[in-house]
Amino acid sequence: MATQNKSRVPAGTVVGSKFRITKEIGRGGMAAVYEAENVDIGKRVAVKILAAELITSKVVRERFLREARAAAAIRSPYICDVYDSGVFEERPFLVMELLEGESLYDRLTRARRLDPDTTLTIITHAARGLSQAHDSSVIHRDLKPENIFITTTPEGHILGKILDFGLAKFYEPTDGTAENVRLTREGALFGTPAYMSPEQAKGQGGVDHRADLWALGCIVYECLTGQTVWNVDQGVAMILAQIAGAPIPRPSRLRPDLPKTFEAWFFKALDRDPNRRFQTAKEFADTLADALRPLPEVERAHSLHSEAEGVVLDQLISDPSASLGAVATPPPRPPPPAPVEIPTWRPASRSSGRAIALLLLFAAIGLGAYAVWLYVLHPPTTPATASGLGTSTSGNTAASAGPAKLAPREGEAYALQIAAAQQALRDGKAKDAVALFKDAFNNGGSNVARALASHSTVALETSEGKCRVSGLGRPRPFSLVIDSSRPTIAATSAGVVATWVDNHEDSRKKQGFSVLLDSALRRVNEPLLVTPEAGSVRHPQLAQLNDKLALLYWDDSGSEPGVYVRRIDAEGRIAGPARRVSDTKREQFYPALASAGDTGFWAVWSEEAEPGVEDLIARRLGKEFEPIAPPVRLTRHVTTPGVKIAASRPDIAVAHGTLFVVYALERPNDTSAMLLRVKLDDPELSGDPAALEKRNRRKGDWTVGVSKPIVPTAKGKNTQPRIACSSDGCFAAWDDEAAGANLAFIDKDRGETIWHREISRKGARPVVAVHGNAAAVAWYENSRVKIALMSRDALEAPSVLARVSGHQPYPAIAAGTEPGQWYISWRDYEAGHLEAFVVRAGCK
Repeated sequence: MATQNKSRVPAGTVVGSKFRITKEIGRGGMAAVYEAENVDIGKRVAVKILAAELITSKVVRERFLREARAAAAIRSPYICDVYDSGVFEERPFLVMELLEGESLYDRLTRARRLDPDTTLTIITHAARGLSQAHDSSVIHRDLKPENIFITTTPEGHILGKILDFGLAKFYEPTDGTAENVRLTREGALFGTPAYMSPEQAKGQGGVDHRADLWALGCIVYECLTGQTVWNVDQGVAMILAQIAGAPIPRPSRLRPDLPKTFEAWFFKALDRDPNRRFQTAKEFADTLADALRPLPEVERAHSLHSEAEGVVLDQLISDPSASLGAVATPPPRPPPPAPVEIPTWRPASRSSGRAIALLLLFAAIGLGAYAVWLYVLHPPTTPATASGLGTSTSGNTAASAGPAKLAPREGEAYALQIAAAQQALRDGKAKDAVALFKDAFNNGGSNVARALASHSTVALETSEGKCRVSGLGRPRPFSLVIDSSRPTIAATSAGVVATWVDNHEDSRKKQGFSVLLDSALRRVNEPLLVTPEAGSVRHPQLAQLNDKLALLYWDDSGSEPGVYVRRIDAEGRIAGPARRVSDTKREQFYPALASAGDTGFWAVWSEEAEPGVEDLIARRLGKEFEPIAPPVRLTRHVTTPGVKIAASRPDIAVAHGTLFVVYALERPNDTSAMLLRVKLDDPELSGDPAALEKRNRRKGDWTVGVSKPIVPTAKGKNTQPRIACSSDGCFAAWDDEAAGANLAFIDKDRGETIWHREISRKGARPVVAVHGNAAAVAWYENSRVKIALMSRDALEAPSVLARVSGHQPYPAIAAGTEPGQWYISWRDYEAGHLEAFVVRAGCK
């Protein structure tokens, strides 16, 4: 006990001359972790201090400092940052990123096992962190559930981060000294046997990055089954013996509901020969996504069993005329091929070589015929005119010709088949579209075709509700396989404009891009950079008034960070300067923008108006989005030191002479979905000096206008309420941690909630939109994207539109140019990366 007391650092102690300890937050065998505050800038950090009784061990000290060197070599959002290091009373310490959440070990202890989507999210993040570590010549060597931390992003989405690089090994060869050899040998004893690869367990010197992938495979098994791969109850020797020669357990014995492809994937992940294992972290994650979410009719195409490889190739070689007959004269819709195994190339005899050459010739003929079929016999339609975009409400009528002849930009053979599938979907031939998407997958479309096939298959699962999918698209170029932000959309006379953020043009910057989609939701131009001045674009969204579009975002970089708005034309091109509407500061603004008709627009955002308090700020903008009045503070919340209050994540609507704002009011142990109503002629909103002076003399909490919970029970952590107003009144939607997705109807004059109801107990991220007197709500539920029509008096049965995986940001919904037409855009996984998708629903 005396030793433990000696190790403990009291609260108030200043470490390294600038880190004041506030409390202990964790303790292990080697070190304790404390929450601390940088006394110079007030930033909260974690300080990890080596135990006092271990400071005499040179090996332990070196291992401890390796963590700092390893983390410093890597820059990744999926690895806990180490900011600084030093020595406190002869004890080394590290200054690290302060994370809030729990370790994967704690999550598994509490939940026993995880669902496949959550598992995929966490493991994909860990794989991305490993990929960047391996690219920086660093191997972790002690990956286990305790070293994967689950936190959340500011938007409330799951984020996995790798911790503890204390056993990390650098790829550069050692100098052969006794010290280095001893550290490596003794370091292995610090590892965790249950997750050691065979080469680690045998003490081999050539351990490389594939040992980390073995450990991650063991973690995947544990997440899905609730058990470790090996029996750990009989000591280290027995664990090492199992690693060396025991049969690899079959996941299906514990989870028969998992796809067969996962078991094959797992056997490859835990192949005892490193050369037969997955070779990179990216390959590991991409194939795991395929294995956990196989398409029903192409599941066998993902099989990793080597015994079946090459069978179909041999069959095609023996009877090439079968392929020729199928492709020489394409029918109106090419029939989908039977599911096939993916063959492995192997040396062939001369006769086989001639057969393969014939096969390739026939394939070329087929693709050429397919191109003729698509572009000559069934040419792509063009963007629609203002008289009608997309389909009729039944989804069976082609769109009108647009002002220009614009063809889809994706030209690869599989992309032609995807384009044909999208056209079939637009024309109301959903089953044909699914078959064509799967055909494209089998012909090399890889993950793009697979994802679109999966989304379209899901849309046919049920005929409930009044809405049917009449368009499906992936706005970004098919070649992009880096993460996308949440996309946003708007329908114009030229087509459908989609915007998103990624760093494909400059890896150092997160920038906004737009594309134009045709009536079948096919991309018809190259991505347009619409935020060239920005370096870190966040939360982009489109607001619309007829064909006038505004792109709203905040920039978190450079010398002038803040909230920006810029005009975008009907084709998604820059049509005006980027105007900063907030003060110059770095905040989590979450801005919202709404049209005020012919008078212009209103923007609302949140910012830290006083230390420890985030409040709502509003600003009136002109017809060209130029600020025409100073910012107005809408709320003021009084707090006490150390207690944070935030009025955040607002959404707004301007209707009936009123500014309606819904937002999340976050207190330490309570978050409420709130409604704020301000009359547009309110003197405080218009910035009347006398009214503002009177307001500023108030004590305690105050708001401009009237603020109250949407309903008394509208509570939920990370809730993001949304609002849209019709001529009858306003619809508000929000998350409730106890009761799923909720909807309320608000009286337009009194601001009272007339009724509220639960959309779905398992629903999440609801969003609302109106078009005239028509209204719709979209949300996520059970890995599905759903939509339902609503009115002042009723909520219709929902329709399934697509799938969604993991914890994604809320979707975007926009009205089309025809009655009963709605566009929904959202983000989903596509083989290990986050991709933007858009779907059109035709609703009766």
